[in-house]
Amino acid sequence: MEQAGLHSEKSARDAGSGGRAVERALSVLALAAASGGRLRLTDIAEKLQLPKSTAHNLLASLTRTGWLERDPRTREFSLGVRAWEIGHAYLTLKPLTQRAQPVMDSLRDLLGETVRLSVLVDQDNLCVAKSPGPHPLIFDQPVGARLPAHATGLGKALLSGLSAAEIHALYAEDALDVFTTSTVSTVDELQQQLDRVRSQGWAEDHGEYVPGIRCVAVPIRDDEEAVVGAMSVSFPVDRFDAEAEQARSSLLQAAAEVSRRLGAGHAVIGRG
Repeated sequence: MEQAGLHSEKSARDAGSGGRAVERALSVLALAAASGGRLRLTDIAEKLQLPKSTAHNLLASLTRTGWLERDPRTREFSLGVRAWEIGHAYLTLKPLTQRAQPVMDSLRDLLGETVRLSVLVDQDNLCVAKSPGPHPLIFDQPVGARLPAHATGLGKALLSGLSAAEIHALYAEDALDVFTTSTVSTVDELQQQLDRVRSQGWAEDHGEYVPGIRCVAVPIRDDEEAVVGAMSVSFPVDRFDAEAEQARSSLLQAAAEVSRRLGAGHAVIGRG
């Protein structure tokens, strides 16, 4: 019992120490953002009332992970590319979900099927919004869940915004994870499917991650015509043939409307 108590106290101290380290790192980033310029080690230690050794360790860690950059000539620190990436992702994602949700709800009401919105994160499609339909699905990707992009309609719609070189860089190994008999298994096969997506303007999932689920997905573009998201309609395989054509047409219109709201100059159909 005494050992268990000591272990609990140590865990609490470790958690507290970790929490303080995170707070200090965030304070350094906030200071760098608010300064409007570059900061030296002594500036950061003084303004945040940190020992120089602690500030040095924080700066080394933040620089190593890309949150800060250090000028080797002046030895001054400024925000790094990682901070820009996170800020840009937030600015992109917030208006995307806000502007897409009403369109998704209308599409769900029109078709009576589940509508999802996803963004590309590494090799996955990350669901960021959903309009649930009235019909239960065998598998229902919740908001916040990530699924492999190469095995999903949403993922392939998102990947269609990347060049062939970017796809090969993203998938360094040619062999892809296979989940069902329909899953694409090599990068070359994936490239062929993405060529079709770019040509026709939509992607489909033929039970490639979960058998029995089909979906149609369309990319969404921003004011620079870059693919920043994708929207899909999902249904059980036994309703796909009867509903796919109307779902595809309505989804193309819905995705084009969201793209317009994001500043895209015109519809996304057939772009590549």
